[in-house]
Amino acid sequence: MWLASIETSGERSAGAGAASALTVTSDAGVPGGGSGTGASRLVVVVDDDRSIVEGLALLLEGWGYEVLTALSLDELARNLPQANGTPGLVLADHFLPAGGTGAQAVEMVRKHVGAPVPALILTGDTTPERQAEAAALGCRLLHKPVQIAPLKDMVDGLMKGGA
Repeated sequence: MWLASIETSGERSAGAGAASALTVTSDAGVPGGGSGTGASRLVVVVDDDRSIVEGLALLLEGWGYEVLTALSLDELARNLPQANGTPGLVLADHFLPAGGTGAQAVEMVRKHVGAPVPALILTGDTTPERQAEAAALGCRLLHKPVQIAPLKDMVDGLMKGGA
């Protein structure tokens, strides 16, 4: 079982990323680990911070999910056709390289699948605009720093077809 703490610091500006950290440690005491029962076990993770992507991949794999990762929209476009299965969930940072957004990543995965795929946008931006954008796409929004229990609950719920 894995525990994680995702923290960001710093301000984002055009073309600049905030400092990020993801700590992943083993903990067998987390109840319900890997209990998702949705038809697809593939989670797409898109973030411009390699340590966040790698940490989330370890965490999700520890919960029993398969993971496809990308550091940008361009990498996502290259990786999606080689996906081992149909994505069942998208986890995307709001701010991506070259002015890209998590919403664009979600739209790309949904277009590739040809169906609505549940999505969770991760962001340190707490402005109402982020919530409105997520709601308009039918996505959930989780603010950084991300806590393990809410993340696991959302991932498991969305992978099981919950809201």
